[in-house]
Formats: sequence, C-alpha cells, structure tokens
Amino acid sequence: MNTCLAAGGAAVGLVLGAAASSITKTLLRQPARVAHSWWLGAAITAALLALTGWRTGIRGELAIYAYVLALGVPLAVIDWVEHRLPRIVVLPQLAGAALGLAVLCVARSDPAPVLRALWAALAAAVFYLLLAVLVEGGVGSGDVSLAAVVGLVTGWSGWPEVAGALVIASVAGLLLLLVPRRGSLRKAVPFGPCLLVGMTTVIAVAG
Repeated sequence: MNTCLAAGGAAVGLVLGAAASSITKTLLRQPARVAHSWWLGAAITAALLALTGWRTGIRGELAIYAYVLALGVPLAVIDWVEHRLPRIVVLPQLAGAALGLAVLCVARSDPAPVLRALWAALAAAVFYLLLAVLVEGGVGSGDVSLAAVVGLVTGWSGWPEVAGALVIASVAGLLLLLVPRRGSLRKAVPFGPCLLVGMTTVIAVAG
C-alpha cells in the first residue's frame, strides 16, 4: 500500500511541481534558466511527495503535507537564487496549513494537536526572530515566517519533532556556509532550503 502511495505521491508531485514552477518564474527577479524551468520544481516536488506518501500512509495529514511542500519548493528555489522568501507565498502556506490542521482536529474531536502546533509555530518564529536580531544579515523576515510554517507542521506531531526540524535546518545552514557563493551572497545562508530539508526529514522519520 505504501509503495502505491509513494508512486501516487510522485505522480501528484510532478503535476503540482510543474504548476508551482510558475510561482518561481513569476517571483524571481533575475534570469536563472535552471531555476525557472518547470522540470526542476516537478522533479523535487515529486521526490518529496513520494517520500511523504510512503511514510505517512492514508491519513488526512498527507494532503496538508503535500500542500506545504508544493509551495515550499518554489520558496526554496527563490531563496537559493536570491536569498529572499516572498511572503505572498509563505503566508498562504501558513494559513492553509493551519486551516487544514484545524479541520482535522474538528473531524477527530481532538483540539490538542492543533493547539500544540500553533504554539510550536509561535516558538519557531520567535527562535528565528532572535536569530535575526543576534545574527546581523543572516536571517530575514521571510525566514521567520517560514520557520512558523515548519513549527506548525512538525508541532502537529510533537515538540521533539519541532526541535529536530530546527536542529536539522541549523546543521544544513552551517554546511551551506562551506559552499562557495559568488558576490555579496557568499557569506549569506539561504535558510529556506534548510528549513524545507528539516521539515521533510522530520515528516519522513515521524511517519
């Protein structure tokens, strides 16, 4: 069954990724042939949704994860190229995920998970806000908003998952410091891809 879900997730990911690549193309300010391409977003999204479908199974959370990851890919690409996370994408991502999780809680008559997820979103956002204050030029307002998304999604499973996602994102950020970058971006870290990696890893491990 999970193998079928992985295949289905890959197929859905190809469609969603190709569609979401229009976001990348619209919001990128500078020409980037590979980043603009539909196949890049389709391939990454297909891989992420295949992994998520395989690990999550037939649960209501799967649709929410697919929504968040489908929007997360163009955000990660934009952040990698231009070191910014457009709030015109992040805020609907956050609102849609919160609404989806709230619907699940109503359907299951259990408000505890969504309340924990909301507190986790706040905690993750505050953590990244402190980083923005303490690390000059390292963290932007878009990173704070995306951290809230990561906190919300992983907080649905539990506080250890929130901590794990943020730790993985931080380690990924440190590793990116070792990657050669050109011009004024050489010492900056695109936290969007790091947060996406942290969130996806925790979803895959938590199942």
